[in-house]
Amino acid sequence: MAFNKRNNLLTKEEINDCMKVGAAAAVGPAMNAIAVALTLIAMVGSATTFMRCGVIGAPGWELYMANIAATTAGVALGSEGMTEAIFTFAIFCMVTASAPYFINCIIMLKPLDLAVEKARKGSGISYTNYMGNAAMFGMLSATIIDYFFQKDNCAALIVSTIAAIVVNAIVKKTGSKALSTFSMVICMIFGMIAGQVVFQNFMP
Repeated sequence: MAFNKRNNLLTKEEINDCMKVGAAAAVGPAMNAIAVALTLIAMVGSATTFMRCGVIGAPGWELYMANIAATTAGVALGSEGMTEAIFTFAIFCMVTASAPYFINCIIMLKPLDLAVEKARKGSGISYTNYMGNAAMFGMLSATIIDYFFQKDNCAALIVSTIAAIVVNAIVKKTGSKALSTFSMVICMIFGMIAGQVVFQNFMP
């Protein structure tokens, strides 16, 4: 907020719209996070879940790392074979796997911020913003590429894309500001419904 006040990137109205959309769009992922967190509680206990999710806020990632640790040790996560040593090893993997994110933020954020400010003040063409967007797009693509080989995820992508085209057409025709604000939420809902329908009826 302080950065926005200094640089006037967004108006107060735009900030309010972002907060509304963000609050509405967070409902679906929040429910998913709660479901995964409950699974994590059953696997590693409530204290460990609270400790990890309270810091990172990504129960899916924590469950994934704990499962990798347990599998590496030759047991199933949450099974009777989980000894104290394996449980400690799982927590160690959960903590260590998140460390690079913090280290990367400490090392890279300030230099990148200075590079953006320098490019903004310069008179020539700057590719800094494009490089940042390309890096983020590449990272996200590498993370989610495997999901597109599943029928339910493909259905969610296709339906949400069609919904986005339809909603944008309606917004252009009617000029509805409310519909424009919540267009992403609407598309997400249609996509999730389509993915769930395909998962329940067309997948083994």
